[in-house]
Amino acid sequence: MKKIFIISIFYLFSTNILIADEHKCSGMKKLSKEYLACTAKNIKEGAVKKKNQVKEGSIKKTNQIKEGTKKIFNKVKTKIKKN
Repeated sequence: MKKIFIISIFYLFSTNILIADEHKCSGMKKLSKEYLACTAKNIKEGAVKKKNQVKEGSIKKTNQIKEGTKKIFNKVKTKIKKN
């Protein structure tokens, strides 16, 4: 259990360092209060950016599906009117 805990903490800090390149928290002492606050802020900003990208992508896909179904519905509607 201790090994899993240690590995997860190592993974957490290594990912935080990779994500936290935006505000350059590297000048601070590792595991200090300021460093952790800086990395947390960077992770939060990265998550917000990713959320917005996903949201924009899903809106775009929804509109594409909506337009596609309208086209299909209009084709079916014209075929029904002809018959």
